[in-house]
Amino acid sequence: MRNQFPVLLLFLLTATSGCVLPTFEHPASTPETSLRDDVLCGEWVNITILEDGTIQKEDETFKIGHDPKNKGWTLIGATRLNKKNELVNEVRNFLVTRIGEDNYISTPKTELDFGETDGSYILGKYHYDSKTKRLGMRWVNPIKLKEAIQRGMLLGTITEESAKSNGKEELKLKAVHVESTTEELRAFLKQYPDILFDENVEYLERVTPKD
Repeated sequence: MRNQFPVLLLFLLTATSGCVLPTFEHPASTPETSLRDDVLCGEWVNITILEDGTIQKEDETFKIGHDPKNKGWTLIGATRLNKKNELVNEVRNFLVTRIGEDNYISTPKTELDFGETDGSYILGKYHYDSKTKRLGMRWVNPIKLKEAIQRGMLLGTITEESAKSNGKEELKLKAVHVESTTEELRAFLKQYPDILFDENVEYLERVTPKD
């Protein structure tokens, strides 16, 4: 079973992109300007939609709500048993940004993301379908971000290393990091709302409260 904590499911994306986690020096919103999106609040479950339309749901659920102690932040969390049968709480925070009709989240990178905490952020995009009660999550594709930096659309650094593939030397992407300010990032997302994001969508479904 996959980890039920959707913000940690970044590995599903990075595993297909050479284990490169795109990072941003600044979030798309500050705590003072972030959106309080009540649509996100509630209990959710990860789902997988198969090619034949069949839906598979995870066993465990998680909850999203506003942080009562830190204005502007939203929390996502779950309570579960670890391998030692200890009850543990998993909590992660993020900032919500709305630009036009598009919604984004900026979550601080933690030690759970490839073992480092460096003050940078990870950027995602979401869309809620009120008819299906599903939330679609997409993360930044490192190759697309690399191309945007190379074209001068965003300020950032690209780290590559030489690697052999089929007996030939080639450059392998190791890291990609955006240094643009919050204002510059917002201006970019306003003009290019989809250009950075992967085609793969992680679906979450709202859990209907039992009577």
